[in-house]
Amino acid sequence: MGLHVYIYKDNLGDCTNGGVSSWDIKGLTITNVDGPFNPCDEYPSAELMVQEFYNRKTVKIVPTVLQEGRQVSKQHYMFGGNYGATSDSRFSDTVEKMLGHSFYGAVPIHDRAE
Repeated sequence: MGLHVYIYKDNLGDCTNGGVSSWDIKGLTITNVDGPFNPCDEYPSAELMVQEFYNRKTVKIVPTVLQEGRQVSKQHYMFGGNYGATSDSRFSDTVEKMLGHSFYGAVPIHDRAE
């Protein structure tokens, strides 16, 4: 079970190299945030992850879906230009717990693989 987030894309074009957020889907299901939804074709699964960046914690969304019939390693994704967000407070509350400080806004989707 998880929470749906919507995908926000830049008008300059897709830079995900075929990443999940470029697919014809409605959004993503964040499976490590408490919510009432299961991943499906319209909302594939993804997770919030913390990453250390220059001695600071940042958060990102990483897909956990199969591509071409195989699991793609989460460690090999980079930012593809799209963001995920929802107005549901469970999302921002989870990000706040992960980072240790208040948060509100969109989170970068790391779904570009080369």
